[in-house]
Amino acid sequence: MNVPASHQRLLRVVREAVVIQVRGSAPTAVGASMYLLEDGSLRGTVGGGHMEYQICQALRMPRSDVFPALLSFTLGTEGDQCCGGQVEITVLDVPLFFSELYQAGASRVYQRDAAGNLQLMAGMTRLGRSMGAAESLAALSRADLPGMDAEGLYFALPAPHRQPLWIFGAGHVGRAVARMAHELDFALSVFDERVEWADPAAFPPEVAVVDQWSWVDLQAPATDAVVLIMTYSHAMDYALLEHFIGKPLAYLGVIASRSKAARFSHALSRAGYAMPQHLHMPMGLPGLGKKPAEIAISVLAELLRLRQQKTDF
Repeated sequence: MNVPASHQRLLRVVREAVVIQVRGSAPTAVGASMYLLEDGSLRGTVGGGHMEYQICQALRMPRSDVFPALLSFTLGTEGDQCCGGQVEITVLDVPLFFSELYQAGASRVYQRDAAGNLQLMAGMTRLGRSMGAAESLAALSRADLPGMDAEGLYFALPAPHRQPLWIFGAGHVGRAVARMAHELDFALSVFDERVEWADPAAFPPEVAVVDQWSWVDLQAPATDAVVLIMTYSHAMDYALLEHFIGKPLAYLGVIASRSKAARFSHALSRAGYAMPQHLHMPMGLPGLGKKPAEIAISVLAELLRLRQQKTDF
């Protein structure tokens, strides 16, 4: 399928804070990252509260010889955070030519010095292009999760798995789902043949917007893919449902009233299709409202619940 590349603009990153160790209870995890852009804005989070406030101040300090720096936090009542855990965070300067490594889907690897500080050494862009020292990339290739390698020399931040989410219909609900889902580690593609609705400017930069495709293009989604059907046409909705119902998916959702769901179910039964467990029609958790944002929340809450159940299992 010819899905256009993301039109995300290149972020020019100046400085970064990375959580490298967590002991006990804390509102963050190893690998959590916050970074400063050239325009002074911040992206990401290291856990919130007073700890993050101090990190924001550190990131915005004038450039000097104090970086990289290793900061330790005990989350007790003195710091107005009573989680009880301990967190170590490295703050480091980022060479501007590594900015592409901060796009969604990219991965990074750092080298640790004798003081425990990190320096960004290499990485892999979201398109699979390697940057930086080859020996550092070897450490990244061995990492499945964020953290230090066995020798304690390299700290790897591999790109998280991004579950494919295909949204058919770029209308109000599709746009609301895409706006919320792009921060939840989904690899988003939105399909709509209506040029006036298939507008990349209406979606987050990471979303691939597709206005032309064929049924052949849709033959082989990944087995962990999520397909959401919400087009402007009930006939198109049913055609898409019939196309995907026999495919192994993590979730197949159709926006539907009770009468539409009953009509589609009867049509599928007459056509000889069995109802797979991953079919959700209507999709989303019930009773949360009918506004686009409310529907989007209900669908994503259901997807997150299913994702967590799979993780717990």
